[in-house]
Amino acid sequence: MFAVLDFFFRGHDLGFVALAALVCLLSAYACVSLLRHAMRMQGRARRIWTTVSALSVGLGIWSTHFVAMLAFRPGFALQYDILLTGLSLLIAIGICGAGLAMAIRSTGTADRFLGGAVIGVGISSMHYVGIAALLLDGQLLWHNGLIGLSILAGIVISGLAVVTAMGVGRARLFGGAGLLTLAICAMHFTAMGAADFSNCLPMVNAGAEIDGAVMSIIVALITLFILSAALGSVVLDEADRRRTEREDLRQKVDADRIAAVSQKLELALTHMGQGLALFSADGRVMLHNERLIELLGLPKGAAIEGRTLEDMCVVATNQVSIDLAKRDEIARGLAEQHRLLAAQGGQAVHSFDGERFLRVQHNPIGDGRWVTLMEDISDSKRSEAAIAHLAKHDTLTGLPNRARFDEVFAGALADAEAKGTQIGVVAIDLDNFKDINDSYGHATGDQVLRVLSERLSGLLKPGEVIARLGGDEFVAIKQFSVIESLRDFLDRIEGVLFGSVQYQDVIVATSGSIGVAIYPQDGREHSKLLSNADLALYRAKAEFDTRICYYESEMDEHARQRRAMSVDLWHALETNAFNLVYQVQKSVSSGEITGYEVLLRWDRPGYGSVPPAEFIPVAEECGAIGAIGAWVLTTACIEAAAWPEPHKIAVNVSGLQLSQVELVDLVKMVLFQSGLAPERLELEVTETAIITDKKRALSILRQIRELGVSIAIDDFGTGYSSLATLRSFPFDKIKLDRSFMNEVEHSEESKAIVRAILALGRSLSVPVLAEGVETLEQLNVLRMEGCNEAQGYLLGRPAAMGWGEEEVELAAIA
Repeated sequence: MFAVLDFFFRGHDLGFVALAALVCLLSAYACVSLLRHAMRMQGRARRIWTTVSALSVGLGIWSTHFVAMLAFRPGFALQYDILLTGLSLLIAIGICGAGLAMAIRSTGTADRFLGGAVIGVGISSMHYVGIAALLLDGQLLWHNGLIGLSILAGIVISGLAVVTAMGVGRARLFGGAGLLTLAICAMHFTAMGAADFSNCLPMVNAGAEIDGAVMSIIVALITLFILSAALGSVVLDEADRRRTEREDLRQKVDADRIAAVSQKLELALTHMGQGLALFSADGRVMLHNERLIELLGLPKGAAIEGRTLEDMCVVATNQVSIDLAKRDEIARGLAEQHRLLAAQGGQAVHSFDGERFLRVQHNPIGDGRWVTLMEDISDSKRSEAAIAHLAKHDTLTGLPNRARFDEVFAGALADAEAKGTQIGVVAIDLDNFKDINDSYGHATGDQVLRVLSERLSGLLKPGEVIARLGGDEFVAIKQFSVIESLRDFLDRIEGVLFGSVQYQDVIVATSGSIGVAIYPQDGREHSKLLSNADLALYRAKAEFDTRICYYESEMDEHARQRRAMSVDLWHALETNAFNLVYQVQKSVSSGEITGYEVLLRWDRPGYGSVPPAEFIPVAEECGAIGAIGAWVLTTACIEAAAWPEPHKIAVNVSGLQLSQVELVDLVKMVLFQSGLAPERLELEVTETAIITDKKRALSILRQIRELGVSIAIDDFGTGYSSLATLRSFPFDKIKLDRSFMNEVEHSEESKAIVRAILALGRSLSVPVLAEGVETLEQLNVLRMEGCNEAQGYLLGRPAAMGWGEEEVELAAIA
């Protein structure tokens, strides 16, 4: 021990030692103060303050150690390893934080001492890792007895510090802070006394090190943090003290408040909107307010104290005129029901005349007594009924909506199955309703719907229901045994649909189409019957002279398949289920590749590969062709831009795309995003697509051509006015339709047509590409007639790029 004291006074700068002690005291005070504050917190707040306390003590221990090391005078400048220095800080914070958490969650003195002991372990661990961070040459010798004493001192005194600090009163706070300071200092200087630096020299060029000056700055910054934590802990401690004083003061005024509440209770009972009664354990009224007397229909000021629950039930039934014997029976039943509710708590709603509704709520107190609340909920019941009606009915027309119709339909199906009757399911759609909205405004359209709905409701007989599904779509059901009943129902509907509606100064003529499916022959399920009725409706709308169509499986199956395919097409777009293949185009004279035509392929789930000739018309019909065309153009340009050879690609454009001015912007965007050179893109359009709106189509094509994109006329010779079309626009290529190649080998007439088209191309200086070349003889004819390019199975089948194309070199064929 004397060796430690001698080492302390002779080997240290006492000024720095005093500073180390001050830093240690501040951090210890902040730690125990924040520890006490964290004990008062719960949940997340407790974890936060535990963390702050751990940072305070951990940084304090670390700072104390290195301030003391600055005070240490071994005879040479000290340097520190960065990693071990940082590790020592983490050890101080982590282990001490664990000890603090244990102490906060402790339930007794032993647990608190154990938490403090863990803090002592953290102090010792931090110190010896900090000593290990010294960069020294030579051998550092240790006195094992003093090492053990330093560790034991840190553990024992830290445990006592936490036990002391967690007591009540400010004296325990200061005592805990002092003991924790003693634990840190005792451990440090005892451990330093156990080390012999006489055989050590500073390490030169040790690599990553921290010299004493840098360490001084770091310690100074951490000391400022500790000082802030100490000041913060003082503020928190003062806030806790004032909170305690306020709680004591609050208890002194509680008695006055109770008196005030008692005075207000009577006033509240008098003016509350609910009736209130306090019942004794034997079911007698102990307390009530005047509102209860009013709800029971008794004279004002009537005395009911001491009356039983059974008496109250008799009084309630007196409000309605019923037979006396029946009234007694009802009263006994009510009393039994409310006895059970009073025992376990609950409520019941009563109405004896269907007009007035009373809600009675029983709340047991726990000693056999209970409080009863009575409330007139007649207004809310009427509101609930109105809301329930709105939930099941269309707000515009008042007709049942889809949800209500589904309920009624399900009941009708069950009833028809039980009785062996039939159900007519009628789909109704107004004709040209969009034109009414566009021409006269939505207010007029709404009036048409309201008037027609009123007229349809007026024609209904028992077993008939009409609902509005949305827009101008209606659906009706009719349960019947003979077909004449259904026909009469349809005639009445038809008579309503075909008429006129006047709104302000406008008279609107109305008409509609009707589709009918019959249960059970056209389906036994709700969705199947509605679907079949819709299919029949579509047929009625398509036929010029038919207003009512019955479902016919053979005629309507095709429409069902097209609808199913349209759904799958949209799904394919969403899931990126399409893919592209490329068919090579070659020069007839040289056999060189001149480009590739982009072809769309679709493997429809459950059906396999579907030819474009089948799904493209459906895509045009359902409106998906625009999105599909944009996907093809975008994907093809992106893929072609990545090819090693700058071959040209030809992409087909539908008539629907060609009618939209957005096509120009789409081409610009795709070329920009893909980086494909405009001269590598060729758009193919048919004469049919151009002739639909020739002026608009040619304007769009001119704008695209100005971008540097070439335009080819596809399927030439099969359209409406080939020569007129060629004169109206400078096409970059003519594609000879494959139909002319089928007989060119054997038919002089077909050969003459091909020769004429090729001559026309030469006269206009427009190259001609022949499609559908499948034999060598066809290719020889094209070569002799001077055709520029060709494509077909002979030259290469459509395939994905990179998988290889079945190309046949023209030179080898010749």
